[in-house]
Amino acid sequence: MSIRLLQLAWRNLWRNRRRTFITMAAIAFGYAMLLFVACLMAGLRWQMIQNGTCLVMSQIQIHAPGYYPNRSLQKTLGGRKGTDVSALLASISADRRVTAVAPRVYGYALLSAAHRSAGVELMGVVPAQEPRITTLNTQIAKGTYLTTQLPKGVVIGDKLASTIGIGLNSEIVLLTQAADGSMGNDVYTVIGVLHTGLDTVDRGLVLMTLSSLQDLLHLAPARIHEVGIKLNHIDAANDVAASLQVRLSKTLPVRVMAWPELAPELANYVQFNHGVTVVLFFIFFLVAVIGVMNTMLMAVFERTREFGMLMAVGMRPAQVIGLILTEAAGLGVASLVVGAALGVPLLWYLQVHGLDLGGATGEVVSVAGVVVGHLWYGRQDFPAYSQAAVGLAATALVSALYPAWRAARLRPTEAMRKV
Repeated sequence: MSIRLLQLAWRNLWRNRRRTFITMAAIAFGYAMLLFVACLMAGLRWQMIQNGTCLVMSQIQIHAPGYYPNRSLQKTLGGRKGTDVSALLASISADRRVTAVAPRVYGYALLSAAHRSAGVELMGVVPAQEPRITTLNTQIAKGTYLTTQLPKGVVIGDKLASTIGIGLNSEIVLLTQAADGSMGNDVYTVIGVLHTGLDTVDRGLVLMTLSSLQDLLHLAPARIHEVGIKLNHIDAANDVAASLQVRLSKTLPVRVMAWPELAPELANYVQFNHGVTVVLFFIFFLVAVIGVMNTMLMAVFERTREFGMLMAVGMRPAQVIGLILTEAAGLGVASLVVGAALGVPLLWYLQVHGLDLGGATGEVVSVAGVVVGHLWYGRQDFPAYSQAAVGLAATALVSALYPAWRAARLRPTEAMRKV
């Protein structure tokens, strides 16, 4: 492609400045909106995955085969004899992709206080390790988080506290069936009340230290139900889970599950989010097709006589096609530059300030069973930005094919008679 052709194409674009500006503005605005949508959707996906995995679940879980999802009390890692918990955690942490690990024990009990009772889920954690993989310790609305100095202290959800009619420093009784078939029961003190915005947690979870729950359930220290894992990069969850499954199974029967398997509804929503982004991209591309094709067709109609003269003095049909495609490419590139300039402030605002979904109330918003929060932040998605740019550039070229083909088929003698 010669410099002369580029100069000619660029000059032709500005023969009708108004039409070119309108088309360029439409494509530029479309590209800015694509950047906005891509950033916003990427931010929503990230917030949902982070909040969905870091509140309680964790990014990867390791159980005994058959434990999940029924959570049978007897199915501890290593069976009834248990396992060397410290060695297991060290083996998992040896993977460089793993940031932190923490053991857990689960149970179900009847919680009683005063004249009221409720069924609850018990979760036993190590206070020093659990905050490295989940954020429950940051959700305390009243009181304090668990501590080994208060082994009989528990943390409960605010809705559970309201239902039972208890508060800080209230004594509760937990009654459960222990692992040896006996009844486990003991008195505990509420040292913290948490509010997560997730109804199942706020209404039905009792958080206590791992050793205290093992004592209540009559489980030996070597018996745990689960190991929660946090990774350096959550996108690698499936790969890390598959790798750990192969490596750990050589010495211990385990089932390693990444978050998409643990929370299929969340995984489906993430896929749906991608689908919505693709549909929105397609709509913007369709608008670009209409705009560019209209501009190129009108340019061809207005310059029919000119094309006839050019072909009469020796310009070949392929060169005519090349000229029109070059004009379309110039229009597309200029529009993308303007669109990117318009989009940068939008992306900055989304990442720094976010969109307030809760309005003046500041209420948290949950999607697909995951608390998103009332602020919806954007996140950079450079692959999507590049795809949008390439897609719009390709759209501009494809839109110009028909006008270019029409111009190339003109007969010089007939075209020069056009007024």
